[in-house]
Amino acid sequence: MKRPVRTTLVFGAASALAVISLAWGLAGLVGWSRAVTLMLWADLSLYALLLTRWSARGTAPVLFPLALLLGAALWPGGIGAFLLLGLGALSWIRSGICFTGAPLRAAAAEMLTCAGGAGLVALLAPGSPIAWAAGVWLFFLVQALYFFLVPSHGPPAAARPAADPFVQAHREALRVLEGSD
Repeated sequence: MKRPVRTTLVFGAASALAVISLAWGLAGLVGWSRAVTLMLWADLSLYALLLTRWSARGTAPVLFPLALLLGAALWPGGIGAFLLLGLGALSWIRSGICFTGAPLRAAAAEMLTCAGGAGLVALLAPGSPIAWAAGVWLFFLVQALYFFLVPSHGPPAAARPAADPFVQAHREALRVLEGSD
C-alpha cells in the first residue's frame, strides 16, 4: 500500500475519533452545528497540510482556500452548505498540489472521490456524533482511492537522492587525473 493511501486511512480514523470527542466538547460552547463545522474545517486543514507535505510544496497555496472555508464555518448557516464548500475547497487544494501530470484523469478522480465521499455521508444522514464519525471515516476511505486513481510522480528532482557517493568520488578523481596531464 502506498504511503498517501495508508496515511489517509489512518488520518480518517483519527479524524473520526476526534469528531466524536471534540464536537461533544465544543457543542456546549458554540452549538452543535458550529462545533461540527469547526471540526470538519480542522480535519480538512490538517489533511491539506498532509497533501502539501507529500507534494513537497509550501503551505502558501492552501492558506487562502482554508481561510475562505474557515469563514464559511463561522458563518451562521447550515452544515450542508459548509459541506459543499468543503468539497470545493478540497478540490481546489488538490488541484493546485496533486494535478501535475494528467489533468483529465486527476479531474475525473477528483469528481469520483468527492462525489463518492459526499454520497456516503449523505446516505448516513449524520445527526449524532457517532454518525458524523462514521461519515468522516467513510469520506476519508473514499478519498484514499484518489491516490490509486492518480499515480504519484515521485519526489521532485531536488528531493531525489544523488548518485552513489563512491561513484561521484570516482568520477571526480578521474576528472582531476585527466586534467593534470
